[in-house]
Amino acid sequence: MFSFLIISVTFDLQFVRVQAETGVPSALFTLVKDEQLTVQMPGLTQTETEEGVWVSFDGPTHRQLPGLKVGFEGFNFFFQLHTPEATYLGSMKVPEYYNPYGNLKVNFNDGIFSICLPTQKTPDRFLAQANVNRHLTRPTPYCEMFGRSDLGRMLCEVIAHPGVKSKSFSAYKKDTDESIYFRGNLPGVEKMVVTREGVCVSLRMPGFELEDVVAGFESDTLILEGKREGEHYIAGVRVPEGFRRENDMIKREMKNGVFKATLPRV
Repeated sequence: MFSFLIISVTFDLQFVRVQAETGVPSALFTLVKDEQLTVQMPGLTQTETEEGVWVSFDGPTHRQLPGLKVGFEGFNFFFQLHTPEATYLGSMKVPEYYNPYGNLKVNFNDGIFSICLPTQKTPDRFLAQANVNRHLTRPTPYCEMFGRSDLGRMLCEVIAHPGVKSKSFSAYKKDTDESIYFRGNLPGVEKMVVTREGVCVSLRMPGFELEDVVAGFESDTLILEGKREGEHYIAGVRVPEGFRRENDMIKREMKNGVFKATLPRV
């Protein structure tokens, strides 16, 4: 799942094909500089016009049209945009009025990227059947894996990899009945400050209370986990030598939406 943080070449159209769910109307994956991944389900705005269905999202900010790859598989339409700043992967259910003999149109204006899927007056009966249940289904891969025991340990292995410069990570998921939003960062913690007394790790967690957050160790990685209804944070930082790696020695505080965990020196 998180090999893209080490080998970005795995983040391609095949990646989004694996992630596509039959009941998800659309999804958008964004990878920025091999450090930040965001996932939005649904992730694309769809606008019906006489010429077809325009699919759009807020994308790259530079003026030149980025590299584009498109494809179809089953009842799904896929695309990939690659820019100097980021790589975008998108998927959506093909409209039931889709015209396979028409031409795709592409538009890029003021940071909004759009693709028009041509339509016809008569719906395709196979596509109409495929679009009967277009609500967001559960579970998705991110719902299944988002837990301290699974996701946390996996990301501990990521930051322990010699090829990864950052030694911290964070992952955040917001889940409602209508949508899923996921963000993964490498590096991930707000900051880590080393003083004479100890080391202090900070993570911004707006809306959370102190009792919502658990702090503890997985090997030499300090794991911070905040959970409340619909929202879930997991963050980890490898603690340098010379500090107490004991759960009962962690000083915890929450102020203005920032959680701080302090460890004393040995």
